[in-house]
Amino acid sequence: MKKEVKFEKKHIEWLYVLLVIGALAVGGTALFVLPQQSYSEAENRYLTKRPHISADGIFSGEVQRDLTAAASDQFPARDRWMQIATTSQYLLYHREINGVYVGKDHYLFDKTTDSELSKKNYETNLKYITAMKENTEADVSVMLIPSPGTVLKDKLPTRAVIYNPTPYEELGEQICETDSVRWVQTRDALERAARDSFDQIYFCTDHHWTTNGAYVGAQIYLETQNIQIAEQKHFDVQTVREDFFGTLYSKVAGLPGARADELELPQALPEHLVIDADGAPADALGVDGKKTMPKLTGIYDLTKLEMKDKYAVYFGGNYGKITIKNPQAEGKGTLLIIKDSYANSMVPYFLDNYEQITMIDLRYYNESVPELAAEGWDEVLVCYEMSNFIKDRNLFKLVR
Repeated sequence: MKKEVKFEKKHIEWLYVLLVIGALAVGGTALFVLPQQSYSEAENRYLTKRPHISADGIFSGEVQRDLTAAASDQFPARDRWMQIATTSQYLLYHREINGVYVGKDHYLFDKTTDSELSKKNYETNLKYITAMKENTEADVSVMLIPSPGTVLKDKLPTRAVIYNPTPYEELGEQICETDSVRWVQTRDALERAARDSFDQIYFCTDHHWTTNGAYVGAQIYLETQNIQIAEQKHFDVQTVREDFFGTLYSKVAGLPGARADELELPQALPEHLVIDADGAPADALGVDGKKTMPKLTGIYDLTKLEMKDKYAVYFGGNYGKITIKNPQAEGKGTLLIIKDSYANSMVPYFLDNYEQITMIDLRYYNESVPELAAEGWDEVLVCYEMSNFIKDRNLFKLVR
């Protein structure tokens, strides 16, 4: 009897080995036989394709690295396998999947810990801003938006670990105020809004704030400039889509019970805006992965509402440089915004109060920022999501 049980166990082990080898063989063969995908709309990124194999590439290790990446990106039915993996992990009570925390009330959070953030890089970035201040007569402000998990702490899963923003806020205020740069504190107001309002301040499935959170941010900044913002109802905010699944959901696609976000847009905006961009958006890609000039209706590219990256409805995406002029606000001042994508949804609330707003994204802007900053702006605002700012390696362009 023991010999028979041992024999059956051995056959099961061999069967498992053969299945694994078979799956790897099929995947490896498919990498060289099946057509290669260039772009994943679900992940909003280009995929690694099969590399050209050469002797130099093999000896340098480049071919091996690219083959590993291509094997992951080009694996047959990759999206389906990812969904199965996500579902399996969730059913096994994992609440951290692919670097995303699965929180309460359908919230997803980017897992960013203190160990991933560099205090040295943060200080350096702030020093670039204070150095830029010396080359402009404008009023310069720094506004770092807290990550959703630092505001919605009650929505995080049990035992979730996320970075502490307080030391960064204290250091930021100290460095900025020492060099006559205004530090704009936002976390307290966002926490109050999240606690006391029925409005959703951050998306559940995306890392951005909602139009409600953006309104709070706009209100805070304009108050520092002694400008009274209109009540939010004045902007006629309307829901334009009820099926928005953002970037965080893309990392955990297939999550059981995931609920789509509503995407809202302010509708009552100034008419006859003049918009000038330095080319197509750098990061808002079509279903074929190609960059095209957006079809703007005012400041919105409504075609993006039919695509995966619906947040790109603002201007069609992120540009190196884009300028919005409002003829109805002549004489009301000019604003230069140095920003990441968080600022895109806040700008609609600024339009009534500035004759010209120019936004630059240092990831894509490669002209002289000191020369641009010296062009006679009334205000310069540096606006980023906080962890994004701490990690950013492009702020050296402020003094280049």
